[in-house]
Amino acid sequence: MPELLRRVAALTILSAIGIALLAPMAARSVAPVPADNIEALLPAAPLSVSQFARGSLSDRQQPATRPASSGTETVIDESALPTPGTALMEATLYIIPTPKPTPTPKPTPAPVVVRAPAAPAAPAAPAAPAAPVDMGNVWDRLAQCESGGNWAINTGNGYYGGLQFNEGTWLSYGGGEYAPYANQASREQQIDIAQRLHADRGFQPWPACRAKLGLP
Repeated sequence: MPELLRRVAALTILSAIGIALLAPMAARSVAPVPADNIEALLPAAPLSVSQFARGSLSDRQQPATRPASSGTETVIDESALPTPGTALMEATLYIIPTPKPTPTPKPTPAPVVVRAPAAPAAPAAPAAPAAPVDMGNVWDRLAQCESGGNWAINTGNGYYGGLQFNEGTWLSYGGGEYAPYANQASREQQIDIAQRLHADRGFQPWPACRAKLGLP
């Protein structure tokens, strides 16, 4: 405790001494400085003092200058200075028309072709009827051409009878009802089978004699 008190007392004494030393300096800073002292503080330099007539600040007349020292400066009237030129700026406005969009052409529909109904085909003309043939006489003529008119002939060439039937044709059209081979049947029986064959195929089974006799 005694040590602490001694330190506090020492600080108090130092603070009082500091205040006493700083007070005169603070008073000097607050006191006004005479004008003569101010001039003494400023550096000696040539000055230029311009004197203007009354109203020179309002009507901007030419000022009168008076040198204050050996180094003089001239004040130039600003009205005498050339006025900077004003450059006109021109802007050209170009209007670019926007092209209208080209409409896409619509596809042209294909023309509808209406076909007229076809005229009905004319009925085919009926075939000319064959010339009537005397069937009773034609078979004898045909047998005369095929076998010399011999209704019982068998030459061994595979054809039998007056109208020269082969075995297959004879049996196919019912000749087996009369005999196994045509040469074994009578003239009338052979004509009966020939008429059945003619009804199915005409005179085509006898091509050579058909052409020779002019049969249809």
